[in-house]
Amino acid sequence: MGAVVGALLVLSLGLVLTLSGMLWNRNRVTVEARLQLDAQMERLERDIVQRFVQPVYGLKGARGAIASLRGHLDRAAFRAYVQSRDLPREFPGVRGFGFVVPVMRDRLAAFIAAQRADGAPQFSVRSRGDAPDLFVIAHVEPLSQNYPAWGYDLGSEAIRRAAIEAAIRTGESQLTSPIALVQDRARGPGMLLLVPVFREGADPIDPAQRRQALLGLLYAPLVAQEILAGLKEGMARAPVDFRLMVEDHTRTEDLLLDSATGIHALDTSPDTVPGFERRLVSAERRVNIIGRGFRLEAAMSTAYERRVIDAAGWWPGLIGIVLTVLLAVTTYLLAAGRARAQALADAMTEDLRRLTLDQQAMLDADILGIAKLRDRRIVWRNRALERLFGYGEGEMQHLPVRDLYADEAAFVALGQNAYPLLERGGHYRSQQQMRRKDGALVWIDLNGVALPSEREADTTLWMMVDITHSKEYEARVERAAFHDALTGLPNRVLLADRLRQAIAAAARQELVVGVVYLDLDGFKAVNDTHGHDAGDEVLQAVARRLRDGIRASDTAARLGGDEFVVLLTPLPTRDDSRNVCERLLRAILEPVRLSTGALVQVGSSIGVAHYPLDALAAEDLMGRADQAMFESKRAGRCRIRLLNGAAPAQEIDLSALRRGTATRAPDEGESATGGEEPGPPRGDRSHAD
Repeated sequence: MGAVVGALLVLSLGLVLTLSGMLWNRNRVTVEARLQLDAQMERLERDIVQRFVQPVYGLKGARGAIASLRGHLDRAAFRAYVQSRDLPREFPGVRGFGFVVPVMRDRLAAFIAAQRADGAPQFSVRSRGDAPDLFVIAHVEPLSQNYPAWGYDLGSEAIRRAAIEAAIRTGESQLTSPIALVQDRARGPGMLLLVPVFREGADPIDPAQRRQALLGLLYAPLVAQEILAGLKEGMARAPVDFRLMVEDHTRTEDLLLDSATGIHALDTSPDTVPGFERRLVSAERRVNIIGRGFRLEAAMSTAYERRVIDAAGWWPGLIGIVLTVLLAVTTYLLAAGRARAQALADAMTEDLRRLTLDQQAMLDADILGIAKLRDRRIVWRNRALERLFGYGEGEMQHLPVRDLYADEAAFVALGQNAYPLLERGGHYRSQQQMRRKDGALVWIDLNGVALPSEREADTTLWMMVDITHSKEYEARVERAAFHDALTGLPNRVLLADRLRQAIAAAARQELVVGVVYLDLDGFKAVNDTHGHDAGDEVLQAVARRLRDGIRASDTAARLGGDEFVVLLTPLPTRDDSRNVCERLLRAILEPVRLSTGALVQVGSSIGVAHYPLDALAAEDLMGRADQAMFESKRAGRCRIRLLNGAAPAQEIDLSALRRGTATRAPDEGESATGGEEPGPPRGDRSHAD
């Protein structure tokens, strides 16, 4: 009975250890697979975004050509621009470039006659329905590849018209839902990329004004089979399956691409194709491309799961079971006969050595650092931990873990939080910034558990994974979401959040909040004279001057184009904002030395509104400051207009400072004699246009 009991105990313990090793090794391989999948998804997302966004630059180049022709676009000029571009090389998947003209139905006959007179005697219009306005493809090149689309009324089809209306309403580029392109003989899924073009000198600020100022829309037909070609091959044969869905602003989605079966027919529901719900390692991402939402699903392939993940669990398990059975048999034989005791002892010793080597190999993983602590000193560690913190072999033995923490406060805080939980048999996990041997800080995912089976008390086991790259990626994503890419200033989203917080704090403390709305004067002349790179340098210089001219509690933000907003908080009284505005305007008026050596000057028209005197809500306060800035610009530019509630606004004219500078660039809208006329109401601006 003693031999049987001993053998059963050894067998039970071995099975427990084997199961633990199987689970640990499987989890380790799964973590590695998730990291690999995340890297492949990030690369795939960048590739998809680039393929759809790249044609926008070509269309915006065409918009610049139209602007240089002052809106008088004829067939020969458009053909010359398209022929100057190498479409297959520059914009893979784009069938051509076209120009869509809005035409009222009662003027359709005159429009057709004008097109035929412009070197196209065979031109005709194909339309369905009786809508009062048509959106006709007047030019499309190369014509040989897009002849079926020439003269087609895009407004006669619901999906195309919805994208056109969105482009006019927002003034931004738009991408349609998947459609069948008339020039695609395969009738597979395709999409239209639309870029609105407005009359030169027009500056619309709302949908009605944009519709009134619309010259037409540049468009590019994108064939899904061509623009998404080679996505799977571009992933370097990674063991990853993926699907790409397109949101069409309804409760359903269109399945566009499946890596296993390729491009799908139009209106294919994702539910009709097997998904990745049962995959061990899967993920999804949502991305917005040119106003259209996409959803990317990906998972490690089933072959990879069987070959790598499943094998990582079963092979150590089979080895552990074999060794466990051998140990159980050995134990039985030792207890059953003294005659074979020495031989059985030798066999068991060898088996134990092999088992120890297997366990040591599992503990010395490349990613997972493991340390056993006693009285918060390292008494055992694996090689991965030494590599993680930059120590040589054996240097971490008996090392106080205080040396691994960023500071004393972090060391004390973790001890106070973790060890009471571990003493109760709990499991502690946190993300902690720790210090390598060379002093560099790294982010570590810490997992700790107590080891009550140890002889000495206060013995714990810790597993550590380097997550520095993940933390850095999260920080980059957060900064990109809340800061302007060109100037580094907060963007509109972050400004709105800080304005709401400032108003709430001012309401509690009975203080004043100032919103200073700035629009640059003379900025378009810098772009036209010196180029858009010079415009970027001017915007960056203005951003630095705004940052340097305000307090740490204030916020300078860029809304887009040449528009900036400065949030002044807190202010004891309304009058305290005047000196700040004058100082900022004088700083902006200082000439800017470009990288080319040229010296240019811009000014600014400024409008100021205050909480609670001029408005109580954040949106109303921004609107009052915007309107005050527009009235300041209309009054002559380089002026400051400070609202004063129901009382007349205060005007400060600093235009003399600008006229006194010989190096200034000509202002927008100035006549040849130097006079200015107030322009139309301000809207969305972009120096790139």
